Amino acid sequence: PIYAALPPEQQMKVFEPAPPGFRKAILATNIAKTSITIPGVRFVIDTGHVKSRDYNARLGLESLAVVPVSQAQARQRSGRAGREGPGKAYRLYTEADFGQLEATTPPEITRCNMSSVVLQLKAMGIDDVVNFDFMDPPPKTA
Repeated sequence: PIYAALPPEQQMKVFEPAPPGFRKAILATNIAKTSITIPGVRFVIDTGHVKSRDYNARLGLESLAVVPVSQAQARQRSGRAGREGPGKAYRLYTEADFGQLEATTPPEITRCNMSSVVLQLKAMGIDDVVNFDFMDPPPKTA
């Protein structure tokens, strides 16, 4: 497996080649989607779901929920197969399901608790955080 909380020495094992005559299967979270290129990946199996952080400003609760990926995320996952040679991605959902997915993923800043961002802006001397020129402005309720 490979995931962000895995100790670095364990993460490095995914870079070791499989013994001759064997294949290697890697179970991965989003860390393997964009952060790294794992040599020798020929096949990707995409479940079509991702754990996504969400914040409910009304309740003041942050949560992790399993939600459908976006079309952009699905394409990114497929692109991990065969970066160094022939490859194939298998999606565990239909083409029609793919067509129903959101085109892109909403920016994380629009889905998270803004407390730490506000504190960082204040620490930088920015007093008017409500009107700060964010690239992707969070909702006013955040």
